[in-house]
Amino acid sequence: MGQLSQGASPRGITVDGRVKRRAARRLLGVALLATAGWQLLSWTQPLWAFPIVESLTPNLIWRVQTDQPLVALSFDDGPDPEYTPQVLDLLAKHRAKATFFLIGERAARHPELVRRIRDSGHEIGNHYFINGATLRHSDRDFVGYLDRTEGATEISTSPKLFRPPGGVAWPHQLVLARERGYLSVLGSAYPHDPAHPPAWYIRWLVTKNLRPGTIVILHDGIPDPRRSIEALAPILAAGNGQGLHFVSIGTLLENGRRR
Repeated sequence: MGQLSQGASPRGITVDGRVKRRAARRLLGVALLATAGWQLLSWTQPLWAFPIVESLTPNLIWRVQTDQPLVALSFDDGPDPEYTPQVLDLLAKHRAKATFFLIGERAARHPELVRRIRDSGHEIGNHYFINGATLRHSDRDFVGYLDRTEGATEISTSPKLFRPPGGVAWPHQLVLARERGYLSVLGSAYPHDPAHPPAWYIRWLVTKNLRPGTIVILHDGIPDPRRSIEALAPILAAGNGQGLHFVSIGTLLENGRRR
């Protein structure tokens, strides 16, 4: 019987190989724990986590510091001819105002809805021209899509508001948006409604994070936003019960400052 090579086990697996496999398993375990932890944070959004997020993303507004009892409502991906009117009716019933981040090509197809949003006293923000990520677009295309949406929606507020599609953009794209007069805004109460969670979760996530300065993200332009609309009335009632008033993001910024 020949001798085993140095560092080999009787089964023919080197000691170094076993060590590497154990290390790989540990790294995989750490990665899985990190992923699970991120998912937990994302789906629970504890308020203590936002200062960390804000420090890492200085070009994004997540919430506003204010001593006024104001919360900002926002709706993404519209206008939609079936669901946007339902949202507008609910907001009117509760005397609430909001910011509608509109997709440019949809706004161009439904100018009557854009007019109704504006005539109802709501704010219009820029949600890019197409319903897709900005990440593969050149600087020229990025700026072009911003401008086309601005033209389709006739944005006239100052400062203008931009929400990146899917909440994702390159940092230099946010700088380009700022150079064109935009503040880039996300939010501190986002119940992942494009994933169609149950209405109770949407209501729970938003209401637990209702504080002065909160920015709520909901959607009226996703496929079948009925759960979001179902949760909207209880959210508005919960905020009113706390003495909070629902306003546009622009109004919130006028009565506070960025964190």
